Amino acid sequence: MVLSKLIKELKEQEGFSDSEKMIADFLLENYRGLAALSTRQLAKLTYTSSAAIVRFSQKMGFEGYTDFKIRFMAEMLQYVNQPQKYEGFNSRDTVRMIMDKVTHMEVNALKDTHAGLQPVLVVKAIEAIKAAGHLDFYATDDNYNIANLAASSFIMVDKSYSLTASVGQMYMMAASAPRGHLSIFISRTGENRMLVDMARTIRSKGGKILLITSETDTTLGGLADIMLPVASVKKLEELGPRIFLAGAKYVVDVLFASLVAQKGLKDVSQRDNWLKLHFQY
Repeated sequence: MVLSKLIKELKEQEGFSDSEKMIADFLLENYRGLAALSTRQLAKLTYTSSAAIVRFSQKMGFEGYTDFKIRFMAEMLQYVNQPQKYEGFNSRDTVRMIMDKVTHMEVNALKDTHAGLQPVLVVKAIEAIKAAGHLDFYATDDNYNIANLAASSFIMVDKSYSLTASVGQMYMMAASAPRGHLSIFISRTGENRMLVDMARTIRSKGGKILLITSETDTTLGGLADIMLPVASVKKLEELGPRIFLAGAKYVVDVLFASLVAQKGLKDVSQRDNWLKLHFQY
């Protein structure tokens, strides 16, 4: 969506003084409650003066604060209720614009992941986790952090696991995994050569594979028994790898919450309390 001239000026803040930037930031953040604020109240909240609010309104092309407020609120409500498209980041972006872009990207990633995550696939994944005698995690780089989160969560519902950051140890884990293990792969591209080698080894032994990925039509996708898709973006300047992490964490949280719901929150809470009591970190 193309920004209105007024909102664009408030976001870019070109030629604004420090007090004007403070006013603009407050307006953008608190526009929903602006209708009830008088000039004096707005001045108090922005640590400025009533005269400064009037001058700010005039700088934006209005006779006074009331005229500015009516137009600004109308355009903001239209702006937030319409689809928006952000194109990466650039040197002209203010901190406010970067905050908006990152929020938009991450919220959209969660919404798109939610929309593409079919309940039937989640049920299959949950049943596979419950049926497995042991969980083996395969992930590299930043995806290892999501695997670690998943492992530490699933242990709360009585699932033992194996997890290592060493690629060599992952190869050994794949080569020695019994058929009763469930192998959980986390890969954004689905084409990590080392993970593909491990998945082929597991499949050759009849092992079962659960894949969390943003690309389903891939080599890893063809080897997986169950795939849980995660929304992502392709460009680095659009935070591609980091956006995937947000969606992957959401998928892990959905699986964990489903397992907790089935096991019973009371049982999981008791286990958590027991661990805290007997183990100090």
